[in-house]
Amino acid sequence: MHDFLPITLNSLKADTRIGCDIYLLVRNNGNSRYILYCKNDAAFDNEQKEMLVRKNINKLFIGKKDQQKYSEYLESNLKNILSDDKIESKEKAQIVYGTATNMLRDVFNEPRFKNFERSKTFAYNMVDYILRDGKAAFNLLKITSHDYYTYTHSVNVATIGSLFAKNIGLGEKDMKTFCTGMLLHDLGKTKIHSDILNKKGALTDDEFKEMRKHPEMGVAVLRESGDSFNDEYSIILQHHENCDGSGYPFGLKKEEIHYSSRIVRIIDTYDALTTQRSYSVPQKPYNSLKVIRDEMYNAVDHTMLKSFIKFLGGHGSS
Repeated sequence: MHDFLPITLNSLKADTRIGCDIYLLVRNNGNSRYILYCKNDAAFDNEQKEMLVRKNINKLFIGKKDQQKYSEYLESNLKNILSDDKIESKEKAQIVYGTATNMLRDVFNEPRFKNFERSKTFAYNMVDYILRDGKAAFNLLKITSHDYYTYTHSVNVATIGSLFAKNIGLGEKDMKTFCTGMLLHDLGKTKIHSDILNKKGALTDDEFKEMRKHPEMGVAVLRESGDSFNDEYSIILQHHENCDGSGYPFGLKKEEIHYSSRIVRIIDTYDALTTQRSYSVPQKPYNSLKVIRDEMYNAVDHTMLKSFIKFLGGHGSS
């Protein structure tokens, strides 16, 4: 059984090719076995799906080796999955978060134009889901990961940030740009040595100097790819700027920092504090907000912070 992973019938669209073998789990006289239901090179047709619906079977299985192929299938069919009213919001949230994590893992492992375009397409689909589904905030906030990797951190920031953007009334177009920028805000870390990124304990002065380069490196990586992400540059470049001018890379002050970057400064810090790191234990949401309020008071936008605290409190996260 450990060689198989469960998937839901709802995640499979009729008359599409899944790209991997699909199995049913059959139990008989205390014995369990997996039987092939749909081959990887065959279309999963409507008749096959309806038969499972009639038998009230919603759990199917794929081989562990095919997890990447299934993730790619979900990503390419995400728009249709998220617009399907038959799929519950909780399941959609799980699909969104899992798809984002898989996609960003690819982005950070292979930072190139094709993967950057995937992040933009995903961001647009995610924002559509958030705007259309009133339960999206509750369900997405419940499943954000507390294990820190650069890509899971970026997924968390984009998820929390997009929900907050809706809460404060940001328009659809701005939300989509905002979400894309948040997904890619730490892209420059692909140019930072893993020994620095994963170091347990405080960085040396030289290591911190290197780490401070990642906002500019992120923009450079995008430009080198021949991208069309000009609107997202400010988030990538300014997400470590502080309102009192003490941030980096340019030491900008509040009115010089784009409003979206001021939001990301808060959410980026909040997620870092509430997540398991190699050198620190995660803090509770309330304690993390208190640290930001008390220890970073001059660094952050007070109006944005108050709105963010109110937003989290309204969703039971503080």
